[in-house]
Amino acid sequence: MSQWSNNNPAQDRFHIWLSYWNLLISLVSRDIRARYRRTLLGPLWAIIPAILATLIYSFLSGLISVDTEGAPRLAFTFAATVPWTFLQGTAVRIPHGVLANGTLLRKMPVPHQVFPLVVVLTTAFDFAMSFIVLAVTLQLFGIPITAAWLWLPVLVFMAGFLGWTVGIGVAAFTIYRRDLMHGIQHVMQVWLILTPVIYSAKELENGLQLVHSLNPAVGIIDGFRRVLVFGQSPDVALLANSLVITCAVLVITYPLYRLLSSYFTDVV
Repeated sequence: MSQWSNNNPAQDRFHIWLSYWNLLISLVSRDIRARYRRTLLGPLWAIIPAILATLIYSFLSGLISVDTEGAPRLAFTFAATVPWTFLQGTAVRIPHGVLANGTLLRKMPVPHQVFPLVVVLTTAFDFAMSFIVLAVTLQLFGIPITAAWLWLPVLVFMAGFLGWTVGIGVAAFTIYRRDLMHGIQHVMQVWLILTPVIYSAKELENGLQLVHSLNPAVGIIDGFRRVLVFGQSPDVALLANSLVITCAVLVITYPLYRLLSSYFTDVV
């Protein structure tokens, strides 16, 4: 006899989605524990990449005399590096996450959409750890918490949404051809250069308007910096542009992922 009654389809759907939610949380918890198991520093590894990247980017921006608009150089760079690391990590890890769960896919009927979400949430854990360090750093530089911080949930969602949108597209092809998994790292390096992490978004406005208008990460990263360092609201037009481009990419990547993921169990 079925575990759920067919007399109440709405209740059955609720139980199904509840079971998927429990699976999602279980996988996130498993991945976080596995990532830091048998390490000396444990969860500190969640913040080390962002800190090291910030130090390197700050050094480079000092060498090329980047205008920080009067803000401390370290805070200026750190405020953009943390969300960029979240976005980049999500996009790069999703293909690995799908491949790593190939055995689970063969053992039980699991919605393939679960695995990219697991990556988003585990990477969000790293982001949260890094953000705590960022918030303390801003306080040490005397940069106060302002009402503009209310924009942070929107910005965090958009960073994760963009990373997920790109990641599922890469994952769809990676299952069949591993080349893109190796190439995505280099693509992200180019994307970093075209995104105002080391420099200000105003530099793009001055000479790279096309990049400024087509790069969906610009509005998100600039928004974090405006909110955290300058206490300003994000540029709503830039954010809207980022959302529109992300949704346009999603129109391609999500159907592609759904189509190709139906064959994952045959090739993973």
